[in-house]
Amino acid sequence: MAKRKFRIEAGRYGGELTIGEVNADFVDYWLEQDDEGELIDHLQKLEWGDEPEVEGIPLVKENFYAWNECDEIEHTNSAYADSRFIITEVPADGSDDYLYHNYEDEVVLDPHCLHGREAYVDNSKPDDLTDYKPVLVFHSAEKGSFGVWFVETDGEDIDMDEFAYTLVETPYWEQIENVYYKKEELEMEYDYAESTGKGYHAMVGYMNMKWHDPFSKYTEEYLNEQGIWEEYDDEVAEKKKERATTIPLNISVNEIVGEVGTIDNPGFEVDPDVVPLINPPVVEDAEAETYKDFQQSMVDLNSDGNEDLGEDGENIKLV
Repeated sequence: MAKRKFRIEAGRYGGELTIGEVNADFVDYWLEQDDEGELIDHLQKLEWGDEPEVEGIPLVKENFYAWNECDEIEHTNSAYADSRFIITEVPADGSDDYLYHNYEDEVVLDPHCLHGREAYVDNSKPDDLTDYKPVLVFHSAEKGSFGVWFVETDGEDIDMDEFAYTLVETPYWEQIENVYYKKEELEMEYDYAESTGKGYHAMVGYMNMKWHDPFSKYTEEYLNEQGIWEEYDDEVAEKKKERATTIPLNISVNEIVGEVGTIDNPGFEVDPDVVPLINPPVVEDAEAETYKDFQQSMVDLNSDGNEDLGEDGENIKLV
């Protein structure tokens, strides 16, 4: 069977975010200013070796060159986690991996979120600085493509239930980190990734390093010890069970009248020879009398002892 190839993309909005340690004096100064626009302007003036001191403002840090290099704590560049995951089949020979896109064939995925790494920052100075580091957070919000993932099969369809992803929780947005298919991590391809800047965000603060979840923490052993893969298996099994017991009715409203469903034909096709039911069915007199007797007994239960009158005195005797 010929191989098939599928491309997975995640949304159109995301960006690059860095978190790095800086001088405490710099953080304290800008906490007092509480002006994001001025902070961004100041950092851009310092990029790539310009004079480090501007208008008496404390140094960011020694050898500061640019915000995207102040990143020893975190550096992400991906789509936001609330983006849609889109999967599209592409030519298996790789001739149009990135440029080929048939919008009619794309499918929206609903992958399982394995875990989120916490990378939060307090935008105030704590009374006790134990375990805290003064940090700079910078984010470039962008629109475009942030890379893609590929899955190859030996000819079979892709299993929509077997996708999962992880994310990093930052002071601004949650961003996608890794994507998995059948528990195997997919390698992100950055070729042809292209985005347009929509704006900058910057903040300073103090980061509690005991609360920070570093990337190195989430080893395969850790995922198994914490039951993260077990939870994933349970959700996949539940999705497959739900899918197996749900029958899609590919039928329009106009086709519903006159359709008869059977075990062999639960609703996928319409029998044009079936005549819609217009008049009520005819029953035998004996069957009709039995039904009338039952209905009268139900009426008597609510008639307060008067078999001909209802609760409000209306005439309800059956004829």
